[in-house]
Amino acid sequence: MGKKVVMKTARRAVRTKSSGFRSVILSLSLPVLAAGILTAQQGRPNILKNASFEEGQQGWDFSSWNKKGQVSVDNEVHREGRSSIRIENPAGGDDSFLTQTVPVKPKTRYRLTGYIMTKDVQVKGTGATLSLFGGFEKTESITGDQRWKKVELEFETGPLQEIKIGPRLGHNSSMAAGVAWFDELELVELGPSRDR
Repeated sequence: MGKKVVMKTARRAVRTKSSGFRSVILSLSLPVLAAGILTAQQGRPNILKNASFEEGQQGWDFSSWNKKGQVSVDNEVHREGRSSIRIENPAGGDDSFLTQTVPVKPKTRYRLTGYIMTKDVQVKGTGATLSLFGGFEKTESITGDQRWKKVELEFETGPLQEIKIGPRLGHNSSMAAGVAWFDELELVELGPSRDR
């Protein structure tokens, strides 16, 4: 198997008392050489269901703070497979969030990865991300016009046994406008919390 090369463009530790998570945000840019990329490629199963939206929105729930954002399956724009998920917020912005409820183990580390592409995403704060509901844990924010980019978030669950997680355009007190596509999401268990 070819050698894997990963270029880390950003790394930042975030501690949030209110949500009980400790996050490490990693933004990855290619090249990544070898067919198996980073996680499930190492034998760890993807915990998310319908993670590439090949079965439409099955298993996912959508919410929009101002009730203006829209979500749809896009069969024309996708990175792999036949489809991606598209979130569009109108001018003026919104915080739109597509989540999946996932059972997790307490005091355990997980890694969330996926690909994001954006068009005309305008925001003063947070644009397109993969996020955890109920706090500020999220991947790198993608704004403007961006081709497919891989993003990554590592976090620890603390006492939680269930989380909501998924694609988001906008964030808490951050109304984003524009269009974002998300594809090839993956959530894998990494092992016990380092603070156990």
